[in-house]
Amino acid sequence: MVSFALILNYLAWYVFIFIGVVWILVLLNRDNSFRPEKKTGKHHSVSVLIPAYNEEKTITQTLQSVLAIDYPKNLLEVIVINDCSADSTPAILRKFEQQGLIQVLTNKQNKGKAYSLNRAISIAKGELVACIDADSGVDKDILKRMMPHFDNPKIGSVTPALKIWKTQNFLEKIQAAEYILNVFLRKALAFLDSIHVTPGVFSVYRKSVLQKVGGFEEKNLTEDMDIALKIHEAGYKIENELGAVSYTMCPNTWNELFKQRIRWYRGAIQNSIKHKHMFFSYRYGNLGIFFLPLNFIAILAIFMVFMTVLWNYGGTVTDIVWKFSLVNWDMGVYLAGFNVAAFLAKMISTPLILGLMGLIMGGYILYTSFLITEEKVKSNKKGYAIYLVIFPFIMMAFWTLAILHEVLRIERKW
Repeated sequence: MVSFALILNYLAWYVFIFIGVVWILVLLNRDNSFRPEKKTGKHHSVSVLIPAYNEEKTITQTLQSVLAIDYPKNLLEVIVINDCSADSTPAILRKFEQQGLIQVLTNKQNKGKAYSLNRAISIAKGELVACIDADSGVDKDILKRMMPHFDNPKIGSVTPALKIWKTQNFLEKIQAAEYILNVFLRKALAFLDSIHVTPGVFSVYRKSVLQKVGGFEEKNLTEDMDIALKIHEAGYKIENELGAVSYTMCPNTWNELFKQRIRWYRGAIQNSIKHKHMFFSYRYGNLGIFFLPLNFIAILAIFMVFMTVLWNYGGTVTDIVWKFSLVNWDMGVYLAGFNVAAFLAKMISTPLILGLMGLIMGGYILYTSFLITEEKVKSNKKGYAIYLVIFPFIMMAFWTLAILHEVLRIERKW
């Protein structure tokens, strides 16, 4: 008799394969559109907002990167919000402010990123607002690349092609592959008007749209997802520009990565529930009918697959170790009674086959992502292989823990 859990597991794998097929079809149908073109648009006034909290190690290079942007200086202002930093960040900011290069706002209490951005938006002079984290950087032509999209009055925001700034250890190199893949996925979502996250590393917004939707939600774990969904709710579109490249620092330890992903994934669950009224709504096109509900189903599917993998393959490994211990760890005795056919029959299953299919599709999409972004594949082959084979299971574990955190109502921390 087929168990209910097994049926759910098969359905979960089919969801993953279905999503992969959708991405490949988008790629094949829009291949020429993945080539960034230089276009000339109107030069809108832009306010660049940089929230900073204890950023003494990175704030200088972030400011130098922003100030080096090739854009008319009379149309560009830079506002840094010092969120009650306790390190040398305030002293660094004063030096830039004294030179007349930036404007500094200082919060009396540590209020968080969303509060800081909202405060700066209220005084920003620019028609457009660009938000960038204090550990990030941008290419010089980023604004000129993004401006043409704002010629369309229905565009509420434009997102960049986000990459890792510097990769030093192996964990960072694995994440670099993930970010390159996301460059492709974000552009594919733009084709379908389904971008549901405007990353905090130089996404550009119409100030009027931000004010219309009430700005960033201060208690939201992933305010960049919440604001994107509110922009769609207000009837605006979100575009992506492959030629506009921004860079961010990524976690360089497993502990930092764990904290980041638990926050991201809990935030995704939080916002999916908050904006559930958008699910299956024709008003929001592909985003409402397809991607939002499918993403939520995928979250549940990840949980089912991970628990099934632990149950099936974890149980198999435990069984092998237990039997091996019964013969005093004598490999010869154990192998004499080892049934290879039975072992393979237990290990090879429909989920495994579907997983291999997903691996092949993921490899194809990742390789194409490198071609699109003109990144070199040869420089980090080992990291990319581990990203495809092992990293998804690590992310499944993080997703599972995030779900458990939400179910157990553990305090949400930014």
